[in-house]
Amino acid sequence: MASVTQIMYFKTSSSYLQDPSKLISELATKSSASKIEGLSKAYLGFQTEDPSYAFWVFEWTSKSAQEAYHQTDNFKATQVASQQVFASRPTHTFAGFSNSSQIFSAPVTEFVTFTLKSGVSMTALQPLVTQLQAELQGTPRFYGSSWAPVVDKSNVYYGVLGWESVQAHWDAVGSGPLKEIIDEVKKIADLWLVHAILTPYEL
Repeated sequence: MASVTQIMYFKTSSSYLQDPSKLISELATKSSASKIEGLSKAYLGFQTEDPSYAFWVFEWTSKSAQEAYHQTDNFKATQVASQQVFASRPTHTFAGFSNSSQIFSAPVTEFVTFTLKSGVSMTALQPLVTQLQAELQGTPRFYGSSWAPVVDKSNVYYGVLGWESVQAHWDAVGSGPLKEIIDEVKKIADLWLVHAILTPYEL
């Protein structure tokens, strides 16, 4: 089965914002298992544009491994404790990214979605994503990108990109070929974009 990345995005509680490591360690102690089957890597961090929002990123060996974990008593035990973390219901997005470790480990990670406008086919968007990936190669202060359709959402494409800084991203797309491609994308899809500073979590 193909590996899958789970992206959780949510508004944080004030207590999590003040001391995330404390609540994360509390969550970990609620978990009786020393290792979660099928979970290979995890990254936690806050959005740069509005630090009251956070990302939890989990890399699973497969979607079925993630679903199996959600049926365990171990997961149910952490659910109650996790309510201290969330100030909103988290969104859960799944995508089959490849070679994403260097992106999530970059100083800044860009999260971007392209949602097709009504009546537009994914076949119109995919060539533009391919062009974007190709044009990004060799961009200064760039750590790589990975793109994939969102699982169970056939009209959404998700991209994760690593940068040295938020400014490095804006400098790269402010003019020239990258901006031209993105302008073409905006004609057929709605764009959502934020940045976050992620830290690997020791499993």
